[in-house]
Amino acid sequence: MSPFIATCQLKNGGINAYFGVDGDTRSNYVKYGPSEGLIPSDDWFSGIPGGTNIIDTSNASFYLALLQGGANIAFSKHMAVPLYSKINGRIWIDAVYSRDYISSNSAIDSTVFTTAAKNGDNPSVWNGGNSNTPDKNDLLDVFAHMRRDGTDVHDSLWLFSGVSTVGTSGSRYFDIELYKNTFSYNSSTGLFTTAGPDSGHTQWIFDASGNILQTGDMIVAVNFSPGSAPVADVRIWVSDSTLTNVTPVYFDFNGTYNGASAGSKFGYASIVSKSGSTAFGSGISNYSAIPANDTTYSTPWGTEQSTKNWGTQYQSLQLVEIGLNLTRIGLDPALYSAEGLNPCSSLFSDIFFKSRSSNSFVSNMQDFVGPIQFTRQPIMDFSAAGDTLRCNRPVGTINVTNQTTDGYYTWKTVSGNIAGSNSDSSQVNINKSGTYVVSGSPAEGCPATKMDTVVVPIDTFPPVASVAAGLTADAAHLQFYGGNSAASNYPTPFGGSQGLTWSWSGPSSFSSTIQNPINDTVWGTYQLVVTEKRNGCTDTAKITLVAADFVILSVLNPVYADETGNGADGYGIAGSGSAKNLALVANINESKLGTLLVYDPSGLVLTSQRVQLAAGKNEIPIRLSETRRGSVVIVSLLANGRRVFTRKAYF
Repeated sequence: MSPFIATCQLKNGGINAYFGVDGDTRSNYVKYGPSEGLIPSDDWFSGIPGGTNIIDTSNASFYLALLQGGANIAFSKHMAVPLYSKINGRIWIDAVYSRDYISSNSAIDSTVFTTAAKNGDNPSVWNGGNSNTPDKNDLLDVFAHMRRDGTDVHDSLWLFSGVSTVGTSGSRYFDIELYKNTFSYNSSTGLFTTAGPDSGHTQWIFDASGNILQTGDMIVAVNFSPGSAPVADVRIWVSDSTLTNVTPVYFDFNGTYNGASAGSKFGYASIVSKSGSTAFGSGISNYSAIPANDTTYSTPWGTEQSTKNWGTQYQSLQLVEIGLNLTRIGLDPALYSAEGLNPCSSLFSDIFFKSRSSNSFVSNMQDFVGPIQFTRQPIMDFSAAGDTLRCNRPVGTINVTNQTTDGYYTWKTVSGNIAGSNSDSSQVNINKSGTYVVSGSPAEGCPATKMDTVVVPIDTFPPVASVAAGLTADAAHLQFYGGNSAASNYPTPFGGSQGLTWSWSGPSSFSSTIQNPINDTVWGTYQLVVTEKRNGCTDTAKITLVAADFVILSVLNPVYADETGNGADGYGIAGSGSAKNLALVANINESKLGTLLVYDPSGLVLTSQRVQLAAGKNEIPIRLSETRRGSVVIVSLLANGRRVFTRKAYF
């Protein structure tokens, strides 16, 4: 068993694609590496105020309580935001975290290889189950995240991973294996099930020119020695004939190859980048020259330390992180457009973490975590819903709601009109009813994988306005009647009326918001605007009022309400054009200051005079021009500022 012959060259930590490969899990903070301190960057958990956590931390307190209580549990978490979300100027494709069972004095790890198992074997021959494993091989927390170094699907594709072990001393060896087709483990039987058709894996297939016809499985084998950057060996699953006869276009085989079990014609071949030997990634561990001073934050639910006690921090050398620029290595679907792939094609279905007993790629495997679903082909499971346009909402929106995958959306419409949109078109502004069709893809530059149709209706059914007017019982004020609530409550596709509002306006700055207001007898044109609450639509009705419309022709003889002094005033008109001039006759209980007004039928004031009314009977001549002889006039009396009498009279 020999050490790696060809490896990926990694820098000793750094910020790559805005992710901190720094031996720490807190965003906006760099623990170890070329730069340290409060540096804006993404990481597994938020940790620092204002930071963004990549891993979902829901139910953290539940897991925290179990682990603090000594529970030996395993659980997995996925990305905190939908797949392909654009955060901090980067596309987050997917992320996973898993806590593994551990071996201790009182507990057994139930996810350990129980028979000899090696990289390159058909996974169907592996067996898992309950066993103990050395601390340095005992996987504890595992992390993986894939992102683009920008918001364009052709920006560099990066894979980040982290592994912590219970033990902190000595070298450690682990693998990050990614399966193209589904891969699973049955804890009841201890058996693995793989959909890989090529000795339990899926091979990479090339044409004669080295172009990729089919992507397959990949493994990143990591060797770590304290004080040095991790060493990574990137391999892909190929057939023996491919290794012998093909020169790949996007990367090179370096001659290192480990075949599967006897009789297989497949194996894992190391690949190296065609773009030179400079570092194309980073790797680091949380190493402190003074281990007791290491304050590396672990997870929101804490971790197991080498002392077999729960703690909030990783001990020195407990966490190893790597970051690989897959585009530079040549493992990026955005490079394979000529082969029919698109930048949003998924290279993998599941991710599997394993520890090895030595630095040899084919040494016995020890502990494992997973498999866990990772970067499966994104399914656009969005839904779209739009507003109903109304009179009070002439511009509405259609919103796309994502369940698990963020996306980029394009729209078309035949009968509607799009007035604007947000940056990814997950919300569009529309100002016309009609049919709108949205197509969604995980990101701009990738083909649409789902369409949805939204029909935007418009509710412009108006209410019915009508106005009527009369005098109050004392004939001193105008009484308005606004309608029509019953006529407005007619069937529509949006239901009946949900109520009306009233807006009156008229002469002398009259206004009111009640249905049936009262106003002083000011003649002129009054307007009512009725608004339907359901949609804000309006209807308007007007009425022009003149004095002649509200009085009746008076009798020639005076009329008195009470001539016996029982408390009610009486008024009337005496005389006629054939007998003598008209006179207003008033029989009142106490003296009052009044105003006598005479109008023509159109409401034009003919005369206005101040009168002093004494207690008892008063007779006030009505003086009009002789040209008015033989016409109808309106006589009105205001007493103490209140209209008390209005009648038609024949002059």
